[in-house]
Amino acid sequence: MGVVEETRQVIQDFLAPELREMRGILSSIDRRLESQDRRLESQDKRLESQDKRLDSQDKRFDTIEEAARARYENVIQRLETIQQSFAFDKRISNLEDDKRRSA
Repeated sequence: MGVVEETRQVIQDFLAPELREMRGILSSIDRRLESQDRRLESQDKRLESQDKRLDSQDKRFDTIEEAARARYENVIQRLETIQQSFAFDKRISNLEDDKRRSA
């Protein structure tokens, strides 16, 4: 055998099994990564679903908040109207003036 053939034989005997083992390890790692990728995609879909539900809830809260704000403003307007119709401060001033004049 020549030097080239001996070198070739050593490489095949020594490196070929190592390379096959590395290919097996890489295949195993690749399968694990694909499995992790599928799990992450599944979790991403669940998170998107939850995000949509939260958006829906947020819209409902906005609607409730708008309704509560409108009711609050309505109550305030009614109270202001009542206050103006009674005009307590004017009446009290008038009563105080009348009391001063009669005294």
